[in-house]
Amino acid sequence: MNWLIVTIGVLALVACGATGGLVMLLRARRMRQRERAYGVQAPYLQLIAVIIGVMAGLIIGSLGAYFLSLNIQVHWIEWVGRFSYVLIAWAGSSHLFNLIHSGLLLRAEERGWRQPEQYGRYTLGYRRRRVLDRLRRRHRQYADLKTRDDALIEELIGFLGTPLANARRDMGRIPLYGYLGTVCGILLVAQELGRIDAATETFRVLGAMAGGLVLAFATTLAGLLTYLPLRKIVDSLIERVGLLEEQWTQLRDDAELEL
Repeated sequence: MNWLIVTIGVLALVACGATGGLVMLLRARRMRQRERAYGVQAPYLQLIAVIIGVMAGLIIGSLGAYFLSLNIQVHWIEWVGRFSYVLIAWAGSSHLFNLIHSGLLLRAEERGWRQPEQYGRYTLGYRRRRVLDRLRRRHRQYADLKTRDDALIEELIGFLGTPLANARRDMGRIPLYGYLGTVCGILLVAQELGRIDAATETFRVLGAMAGGLVLAFATTLAGLLTYLPLRKIVDSLIERVGLLEEQWTQLRDDAELEL
């Protein structure tokens, strides 16, 4: 019977990993469609999607197997609290994939801007230079040129910056998933406190209370440890996008000073 349980567990883990990889691969396909509209392409996107998706699926499957091995006959509130780990793991992996995608695109833009003859042909910066030259030929007045060029910069920077701004907003939910486990853990503690009615039951109730406190604090810690590094990364990427926007704007102003 043990080998059967082990086999089922392994197959379940494989299924979770395959499902996670497939979901991330579908997300990568949507990202590719958005990239084609601007003529750019992040390298190795499908491979990265599969790796992160499989890892997320294995983590979620391992969490399920671990909790089932501990005790399946627990209060439903504890299962809700345990599910917060699943939410944290999937949300963290999804945001990590989005940030890696944005980082790859931004790295290509930075390299292409510094060395346009070698790296810049399939970048937004290359498109920005071409359109700026075309605008300069069509509009002699600086006010007209600036208005149209600002619209171009806003569109191109929006392609890079909008996913990062959305990620910074949405990843604020990760600590909330941890707080879900915290609330469930505190509810379990409160329930056990109400069951202390005899000295012989005290130690059993205290043990159950300890489990609720562990759930409460562990889920909060998991949420914060997932959120804080991701927030640091997204802030750094947004800062780099801002520097790139300044360089694109300075190109127009420098060109006007030369005239």
